[in-house]
Amino acid sequence: MPPDEFDHLEDTGCEAQADELTRPASSDADKMGVIEALLFVSPEPLSAGMLSEVTGFDPGAVREMINRLADSYAERDGGLVIREVAGGFGFYASPFAAPYIARLIKSQVNPRLTRAALETVAIVSYLQPVSRGVVAEIRGVQSEGVMRTLEDRGLVRAVGRGGPPGYAALYGTTGKFLERFGLKSLDDLPGLEEFAPDEATIEKIKRSLSWELEEDTGAATGTTAREDTEDTGAGGAGVEEGGRGADPLRPGDPEREDGISG
Repeated sequence: MPPDEFDHLEDTGCEAQADELTRPASSDADKMGVIEALLFVSPEPLSAGMLSEVTGFDPGAVREMINRLADSYAERDGGLVIREVAGGFGFYASPFAAPYIARLIKSQVNPRLTRAALETVAIVSYLQPVSRGVVAEIRGVQSEGVMRTLEDRGLVRAVGRGGPPGYAALYGTTGKFLERFGLKSLDDLPGLEEFAPDEATIEKIKRSLSWELEEDTGAATGTTAREDTEDTGAGGAGVEEGGRGADPLRPGDPEREDGISG
């Protein structure tokens, strides 16, 4: 067989295989199966628009199929559910399976965020966009190492600067943050009033601060910011708190990229 004829047959075979792969689903059941498979294999939530773009299915029909799939898994009352998270949909474990999943994770690699990381990402989520200097002021400790770890894990990212070049980088949360904490959007964050201390606690804090101020007034030595040493999680590798000591930033002071006031 001449080579050119062989090449023609090979090309025809490839085209036929491509046609087979791109052939649209023939029924609603097939289409729903495609949507189910895509949700199952995707490592991130998929929006109805993305599913429509990938499959070529009508966007309205895609949303209806997602709803039907979600209802089907809910009625099944099994170990998996379909939830809307971070603007998309995905498979998640049912709540009753959570303790067993936690046990499995602990037996492997512990991915929990440490106390320092949780404090830091909470501040960023409520105050974003916010600089590292402001985070350090609120926590009372240097937080550069924790911020770097949160960036590495994709939970926070730089979203701009607080002024011209040379001013502090401002940080906000990411879609991965919403996914990690099971939120549709930042509007789903619990109100801060839920965590407000009661009157007795407020009075106790005031008395404590008053005593500390009196002590500080009588002391002639200067103070330096302490470094965060809390960032070691039990059962797993802790977040390493690097960074150098930094003077507390005054409101409005520019901050260099290294998080130390200029």
